[in-house]
Amino acid sequence: MKKPFDALYAGLEAALQGLGPDLAAVDRYSRGLSLIRDKIGEVQVLGRKSITGPDTEVAYFRDVWPIFFGRMFYYLRLYQFELQRLSHGPEGMLELLHREERKVERFARAHREFWMYYRSGSGALDEQFTREYSRARVYDPLALVIDPSGATLASYRGAWCLAMEGYQAFLWRERERLLQPPAPAEAGDYTWGSNDTDFVEWLNGIQAVGAVLYKGEPADISRLQKWGVWAVNRQVVNIYDRFKVIRNRKRQRLAFTKKTEEALEKKMDTAEKRGK
Repeated sequence: MKKPFDALYAGLEAALQGLGPDLAAVDRYSRGLSLIRDKIGEVQVLGRKSITGPDTEVAYFRDVWPIFFGRMFYYLRLYQFELQRLSHGPEGMLELLHREERKVERFARAHREFWMYYRSGSGALDEQFTREYSRARVYDPLALVIDPSGATLASYRGAWCLAMEGYQAFLWRERERLLQPPAPAEAGDYTWGSNDTDFVEWLNGIQAVGAVLYKGEPADISRLQKWGVWAVNRQVVNIYDRFKVIRNRKRQRLAFTKKTEEALEKKMDTAEKRGK
């Protein structure tokens, strides 16, 4: 994303984090949907102003629109899942997870090629992010229901791909939580003392160097998320989107890493002075 959409997204994430774990999941996702819809209203107003030509049109519908609407579709999935959880009970959770995982698999099969190109950032799809392309697809059922001036076929599909990717990670975490034994009692005494952005940078750094292993192999981000919950009682649901924001920083992409390096250097210097 580009400025000023970065600021809008950061504000949205702060608001979603502010809902807190004290709310029931159904209420948290319901309120989250309201927050996201309000923020999308601001994005759409700003989006209309930002589109000044073909390049900015593609950039908006490829890099901005799917991010915000993807959050809305993701929260919609979570809200629906929590409603179903209430009716299934603990004994029916594995069945519910299996059914939802099949939905994600069917979606992935149907959109595999689009998702592959979109995730790679390939310019081969750029034309599909224009409104002219969407208006020309009169026989596409989706073209009949989307807002022709405020969305494109590709932006809508991109948003759902982001949402389903996040939903798949959520389902995996739920399955692991059900099948894994509870963490030791003392694990709850450890908490993450910095903010979510620092946590995402730290966790991705660990993953990048392969410092934490799972069954002898470097753990991926989804497993490190689970480990982070056990280790420091912190979980960032939108970790992939948050990491993208970090990557797009204009300055100090590795702000937390830099702060850690400086603090460690200072600690070493202090230790050396004491040793003298």
